[in-house]
Amino acid sequence: MMCVAVLVPAASASAQSTREDSVLSRRGWFGVALGPHENGVLVTGLAAGSPAAEAGIRAGDVIRTIDNAAVRKPEDVTATIGRHVGGETAVVAYVRAGEAREVPVVLRPFPRETLPGATVEYGSVTLSDGSRLRTIVSIPNGGGAFPAVMLLQGGGCNSVDVPMVADADRRDPLMMIATRGFVTMRVEKSGLGDSKGPPCAEIGYLQELEGYRAALAALKRHPSVKADETYLLGISLGGVFAPIVASESAVHGIAVFAALPWPPSPYPGRSDRFFREIARIDLDKAWSAVSARVLILYGELDETMTGIDRTRIARAVNDRRPGAATQVEFPGLDHCWTRHESMEQSRGRCGQGRNEASLVADTVLRFLQNAR
Repeated sequence: MMCVAVLVPAASASAQSTREDSVLSRRGWFGVALGPHENGVLVTGLAAGSPAAEAGIRAGDVIRTIDNAAVRKPEDVTATIGRHVGGETAVVAYVRAGEAREVPVVLRPFPRETLPGATVEYGSVTLSDGSRLRTIVSIPNGGGAFPAVMLLQGGGCNSVDVPMVADADRRDPLMMIATRGFVTMRVEKSGLGDSKGPPCAEIGYLQELEGYRAALAALKRHPSVKADETYLLGISLGGVFAPIVASESAVHGIAVFAALPWPPSPYPGRSDRFFREIARIDLDKAWSAVSARVLILYGELDETMTGIDRTRIARAVNDRRPGAATQVEFPGLDHCWTRHESMEQSRGRCGQGRNEASLVADTVLRFLQNAR
């Protein structure tokens, strides 16, 4: 496939951000664990004191409809509840021991994340089509201005807002960086979490890019951020976005983990438009134009990178600015920064080895400190 010049959207986002929830309400919280069932969706567990528990729903119940809309898989329940905000009521029809029941459930606002030693702010950015995306910013306690790192997440449609997951299960490099004197920012994709807009699976590459650009602009304006010390951390497909985001708004450094050196082939869960738009990027040109220092990280046993030229990004950067890019390969690590003994053990078990997020985080932190 022949590539053309870097694709840049003509429309720009407003990049307005709020550090309160006056613009974008917190989504409704139901408070159940779910599993598949041939007749609907099985309730496998409930959070203590959750709205579902208070409404009388129990583990073993099979949810058939919510607000008169049939639900056939756990994602249907999540999506339907997610269309509500805290304080609204969802009507849940379910079956218990063969008996059909229906109950109104008054939803509460979804809980917020917490982080030791930091304050977590929930804000939003507004895009040119009116979509509003949730931003989550962590700020070290103590006051003053700090360097900042913005996450460019992977290519799936998964929420980055995970307050119900225990810290022990949320070990990732960004969370560790957030505890080491850096402001961090995440931005939800359209239609995920609290974000309002088209479903993530339907948007194109350009709309997702616009969200990252709007979030970075808001991050640089944040009173707790040193605007001239902002960095990008691109994970997986986020590494494809990284040089494009940096082409319009200069950053002090870019770190990427498991980044493809060229646009990805189509995969399930994203729109045809997304892959048509991203295929037009000339990534070699984009990386060679980056003015910041670059750190490229790979896991030795990352099966998604089989047959991929892992030196291409470093070459594109260093051919123009010798020494500006550094590459590190971690022995035994998979795509999800967990360690295995062999590729055979790693294959199909991403994230099921020994978690080595601290190794990745420490490498990124050394890079950030040296780039300042």
